[in-house]
Amino acid sequence: MISSDYPNPDLSAVRPAPDLAEEMKHQRQWFAVTLSSIGDGVITTDMQGRVTFMNPVAESLTGWTTRDALGQPLEQVFRIVNEETRNPVENPALRAMREGSVFGLANHTVLLTKHGREVAIDDSGAPIRTETGESLGAVLVFRDVSDRRDAEEARALLASIIDSSEDAIISKNLDGIVTSWNAAAERMFGYTAAEAIGRSITFIIPSERRGEEIMILSRLRRGDRIEHFETERIAKDGRLVPISLTVSPVRDRHGEIIGASKIARDVSERLRTDTARARLLSSERSARERAQSSSRAKDEFVAIISHEIRQPLNAILGWAQMLRQGALDAAATPRALDSIERNARAQVKLLEDLLDISRAITGKLRMDARPIDVGRSLEAAVESVRPAADAKSITIELNGEPRVNWVTGDPDRLQQILWNLLSNAVKFTPEHGRVTAKIQRVNSQVEITVSDSGVGISAEFVPFVFERFAQGNMTGTRVHGGLGLGLAIVRHLVELHGGTVSAASAGEGQGATFTVMLPLRAVRQNANDVVRIEPPASVDAGMMRAVPEQGLRQGQHG
Repeated sequence: MISSDYPNPDLSAVRPAPDLAEEMKHQRQWFAVTLSSIGDGVITTDMQGRVTFMNPVAESLTGWTTRDALGQPLEQVFRIVNEETRNPVENPALRAMREGSVFGLANHTVLLTKHGREVAIDDSGAPIRTETGESLGAVLVFRDVSDRRDAEEARALLASIIDSSEDAIISKNLDGIVTSWNAAAERMFGYTAAEAIGRSITFIIPSERRGEEIMILSRLRRGDRIEHFETERIAKDGRLVPISLTVSPVRDRHGEIIGASKIARDVSERLRTDTARARLLSSERSARERAQSSSRAKDEFVAIISHEIRQPLNAILGWAQMLRQGALDAAATPRALDSIERNARAQVKLLEDLLDISRAITGKLRMDARPIDVGRSLEAAVESVRPAADAKSITIELNGEPRVNWVTGDPDRLQQILWNLLSNAVKFTPEHGRVTAKIQRVNSQVEITVSDSGVGISAEFVPFVFERFAQGNMTGTRVHGGLGLGLAIVRHLVELHGGTVSAASAGEGQGATFTVMLPLRAVRQNANDVVRIEPPASVDAGMMRAVPEQGLRQGQHG
């Protein structure tokens, strides 16, 4: 701003005493030189607002020379408009002269030069008075603020970009003290700028990761930039925020490192996507491996079934040819017939297993539902495998509760379940071994366990023991024959009865235990003293064909 007592270099309007003329002339020259030397533009006017003086800076900014401007109205030489509205703005010098006080314009004023160029300016005006207070005109001082305005706009734009960024942008000094904290940092970590600025950045670093800050500050002091460093930080609510961190050194105008700027990007969504993608890839890989394993198992199964079918057929064909050719004497003929019959039965059993598996897969396996005494069925199954056990000197123990255990199901299918389990136990138990069959009630279920002291099952194979085509040893040199479908059939039949079956083994050579759980059926007595077995509730009625209810006297089952 200029003083209201600033003298007018053109004092021709004043009539000084003769002895003062030389002094006034000297002052005018001195002020003209002074005003011409300053860095701001200066224009003076008389009382009518006509230009009386312009310094070189004013000439440069307005595009007018002093010779052309002298005597011209100030509004013509110094044309100003509002930068935003483009409306003319009242000249501050003329207003200051009218109101008798210093007057400055607000920002966003643009000077329109003589040649049409626009210059952003700051300006102010003041009246010029004599020592006695007489008004002589006005003085206008103005400067080009284009560079400052550009810098301010650049800073405002940068601040807007920082505030609108989705990434947290934080600055700190070399002691780790936060000096700025943008809106994204507030959203990401839950602390406001007021809460964060002035604190050590360690307030968002987990205690086990404090060493990272020491490493970062050390590298910053060396001038290193850290890019895409993935780590975790703690939000105000205590949750861990996975972030990707980029840290750059901040230098002053002398090139000295004075702090750091940090850009933190929340990578939670990316990590979730990566995890989901990894799961999908793992699932796809597992599915492919299962498919390949299944394909190999089927190929091996085809090889095994070919062997299992061909072996008994060869025996039947061989004995039949010898009988037809009369190559056997009377003593050998019964042995040939026994072999033909035994191998034919083996073929029938193999085909029955294949048909049962096919029916189970297609949902066509049916049962004739009726009340069954499981204890008696287990006794019958034990007796059916006893000859095979005796041939290997295997002891079979049968333990059962004295109470009757009734279920609803198909007697033949239940017999098939129990026979398969006992037959397997005898097959895989070496000579002089032991097989134990036990039946007991457990809450509202009947528990049947078949244990042996045989070859056992590896821990890796236990989860797959009831799968189709899956066998512990699927090679052509297996010690024990068969298709390995027996346990798969057992599982289907047990589930069809509304029960479950499981296998357990301490490992190879440690024996195995198979446990079947079947739901008990309620037994109630009617007025005619006839015991009635309730139909199964957990079995699909469409999978069982109903048979006439058979009344049993209470005395028949204790």
